[in-house]
Amino acid sequence: MQSFSGHSGDVTSVVFTSDGKHIVSGSRDSTIKVWNRETGKMERTLSQHTKSVTSLCVTSDVKCIVSGSADGTVKVWNLRTGDMMRSLEGHGDGIAALTVTSDGKHIVSGSEDKTIKVWNLVTGKEERTLEGHNGCVMALAV
Repeated sequence: MQSFSGHSGDVTSVVFTSDGKHIVSGSRDSTIKVWNRETGKMERTLSQHTKSVTSLCVTSDVKCIVSGSADGTVKVWNLRTGDMMRSLEGHGDGIAALTVTSDGKHIVSGSEDKTIKVWNLVTGKEERTLEGHNGCVMALAV
C-alpha cells in the first residue's frame, strides 16, 4: 500500500486517470497535486484556486484535469504540463460536484448556489443552467 504526502490541508477529492498512470488529489489547501501512481512521487502542483478544491475529474482521453472549488470556479488543466487552460465562472457559490460527459465534450458542475451548469469543454462557454433544486447540488452522474 502506498501513502502520498504533500498537501498542507485535508484532502477533499482523489481521482485515478483511466490509464492508471496518475493519481490526482485536491485539498483544502487550494491546490491540486498530480502523482505518479507507480513511483508515488508528486509530479506537479496546480495552484490557481483561491479556496478549497472540492471536486476533481479527469477526461477519458487523459488530457485534462477538471477541478471545482469553493471559490465558485471550474478550472481546466493540461494534465501533462500542468498549465491552466481555462477558468469557468458563472456559479454564484462554491462547486460541490463535477463530472465530464463520456464523449469528453462537456463539463457538468453542481453548486452550493442550487444550480447545475453544462459547459462546453473546448470553448469554455456555459451552454445551459438547470435550476429548481432546493439545496446544494452535491452529486452528479452522466
